[in-house]
Amino acid sequence: MKLVTSLLLAVCLSTVCATVPLAMTGSGLSPVVAWLALLAGIAGAVVYCVTSRKSEPLKMGMGEWLATGLFALFALRAFCWLVFIDDDSINVLSPNNLGDLPLHLTYIRYFARGAKFWPQNPIYSGVPLHYPAGIDIFNAMLHLIGCDDFRALIWVGLIGSAVTCYALLRWGGWFAVIGFLCNGGIVGWKYFHHFAFHIQDYQADVDWKSIPLSMFVTQRGLLYAIPAGVLLLAVWRQQWFRKEEEPEPTLKMPVWVQVLLYGTMPLFHLHTFLFLSALLACWLVLGCGRRMTLETLDLILWSVLPATVCVSLVTGLFQHGQSAASVVHIEAGWMQGKEPFFRYWFTNFGVLPILAAALLVWAARRFGNKPESQAALAFAGPSIIVFLTACFVMFAPWAWDNTKIMIWSYLAILPFLHEMLLAETGAWGIALRVPNYLLLFFSGFISLLGGLDGSHTGYEIVKRSDLDPVEFAVSRFPPDVTFAGWPTYNHPLLLSGCKMVEGYAGHLFSHGIAYEARDEELTRMMMGAPDWRDIARQLNVRYLFWGPMEETNYDGSTQPWKNLPVAAAGDWGTIYDIGVAPTVTPHSELQPPPPPVPLPPGQ
Repeated sequence: MKLVTSLLLAVCLSTVCATVPLAMTGSGLSPVVAWLALLAGIAGAVVYCVTSRKSEPLKMGMGEWLATGLFALFALRAFCWLVFIDDDSINVLSPNNLGDLPLHLTYIRYFARGAKFWPQNPIYSGVPLHYPAGIDIFNAMLHLIGCDDFRALIWVGLIGSAVTCYALLRWGGWFAVIGFLCNGGIVGWKYFHHFAFHIQDYQADVDWKSIPLSMFVTQRGLLYAIPAGVLLLAVWRQQWFRKEEEPEPTLKMPVWVQVLLYGTMPLFHLHTFLFLSALLACWLVLGCGRRMTLETLDLILWSVLPATVCVSLVTGLFQHGQSAASVVHIEAGWMQGKEPFFRYWFTNFGVLPILAAALLVWAARRFGNKPESQAALAFAGPSIIVFLTACFVMFAPWAWDNTKIMIWSYLAILPFLHEMLLAETGAWGIALRVPNYLLLFFSGFISLLGGLDGSHTGYEIVKRSDLDPVEFAVSRFPPDVTFAGWPTYNHPLLLSGCKMVEGYAGHLFSHGIAYEARDEELTRMMMGAPDWRDIARQLNVRYLFWGPMEETNYDGSTQPWKNLPVAAAGDWGTIYDIGVAPTVTPHSELQPPPPPVPLPPGQ
């Protein structure tokens, strides 16, 4: 418990110690700042280890060891091949990561280049970044102290997986681990369709997808948010709802650590913070005991300041103009659309809603008899309310993004489903246990295996021969200048950490950015319209990139900038200076970097 909490605390403190001072002073990351922040995080973790009391050791039975083994196989396959080099190609293993990993690389390298905090959005220049980029800031600090980006991404993924597995074991034993890995409805039973035993991710075609494949591998903030959030749930259960035979909590976490993990959560994952806040608010309003009410209020009050600062940074809550809060809207039925009610929900979730309702009824009927039933009602009730709210209130333009909060309702009720319903002894309990296990987890298990299929060699995000020379060329440019080019997820400029007028439309839409008008203006500019200079001035463009992507997608452009000064050029394309001549180091004074060392497969 100490080691896991220390790792989370180190990441939390390092990121906060770098972000908040930089945001207040308008400075950017540097090697010195990165070293100081990382050392501060390590110091805080050491203080915690020295001053905290030991928790009861984790009990491991056969089920826990098997679940841990499955988690290890998933993590090794998913993260050792998270990103890898195959000759001239930089590939990702998962098709779900084809757009997401380039975005995270953009953020990491943009921060590492020294962008002033709180930074502008590198995929939509001129507006603040409204994204919980905490884990990318942490990776940027690793970049600045000399870590290779790809290896750092892999190791953060592997360590995050180990910490997540431990936290889930603490929360709900083997059942919580398997529930996390193998969530699903009934579509996985297509495995037996016509006796064609073909393993694939059947849940990729429905809305309730595999959590590890669609979110844990791709949404890098969850590598921190899930273990930190799950540990908080486990600590709060022990602190306020422990069993009668446990006079003292078996899990111990100082209040100051809880405040840090909870209060700074918006910097890493806003949806996790919303769920935890809803849970605490329900307990505070319902008043589950005087001592618990006072301690809950104490935790909330101490967390107000850090939470307010972090929320305002990642959402633009107190800024004029567009903010992340403006994307909240009503959409009844989540993503059901015109699909029949029963077919949609049963296909996606199977028997889970039935079991959740049964748990709620069971806990309500026995409320007051035992702390176990009180805990079940205290966690399951608010979790179901949050889930139902997320079926009507969308917290992002794309309704599917509500899954980021729905998974917390699911994770929060897992231990109680097992303890109160499925693990009941007696003839009925034994007879119903195995069928329910299969109905809950078989579809997700098949999807997990299919999504980690080793028969393919991954998906290319960019060629090294296209990226490396551009990355070298722009290394001498200031980090906060704006480039114009073709808006796509894997543009060499973005992957080099540059800020562009516009990035990939899918990312812009999911972040709640109304990009359509700017997209039309950018197209007119890149096609060489008569007023292209005025458009460039309005968009604050300093450099225009013209390469193979632009040549293809802006076919027919008059290219009126051809007579302007060239800031950099090569076989990869040309960067035109359409403003004042840049104050940069000439290429003749720069030594080219050594050729990158190829990563062996899986490294």
